[in-house]
Amino acid sequence: MPKIEVNEEQILIALEQLSPAARRLALAKLIGGLERLDRLVDRNREKIETICRDRGLDFSRLTEEEREALVDEILHAGA
Repeated sequence: MPKIEVNEEQILIALEQLSPAARRLALAKLIGGLERLDRLVDRNREKIETICRDRGLDFSRLTEEEREALVDEILHAGA
């Protein structure tokens, strides 16, 4: 399947055009992703905090976006 490049603003505009049912579905997918991330962090918090310390970071001071980026990097780097 070809990949379509869409920026965040275009996605937000498209979301506004969805039917109420489709909006609920999109929201459920987004929330589900956050819940999975929270469970992943909770189960692996000690390891994640150790990786942060090794990198000179304080996990408790990271924003949600920074935490997501860090966990994504760890998962894709196999750290």
